[in-house]
Amino acid sequence: MNRILVCHSLWKGNETESFLKRLISGDEKWITYDNTVRKRSWSKGKHVPQTIAKLGLTCNKLTLYVWWDWKGIIRHELLPPGKTINPDLYCQQLMRFKQTVEQKWPELEGCGFAP
Repeated sequence: MNRILVCHSLWKGNETESFLKRLISGDEKWITYDNTVRKRSWSKGKHVPQTIAKLGLTCNKLTLYVWWDWKGIIRHELLPPGKTINPDLYCQQLMRFKQTVEQKWPELEGCGFAP
């Protein structure tokens, strides 16, 4: 089936039963931040204040996971600093996401919803 026919059938089907309102999407985003403490230096009179060198210019990173639908954000999670995603953690996230969806939309239970 070519793409135009598929798009047309989805568009027509959306007029009777809005499948777009049932779609849930998700993504991950790296968030970089820097918690540098700036030190102030005072000088007397016409003296130039001492300059204090910055220690490293490295930033810290967190990973934000977000799931949303047509209404807005359903769930978000921040991965703890220094932790990386692995299959076990990803499955745990999906199970927590499934619980959130089941709480918000109990009518989906038994409809074959699976993350």
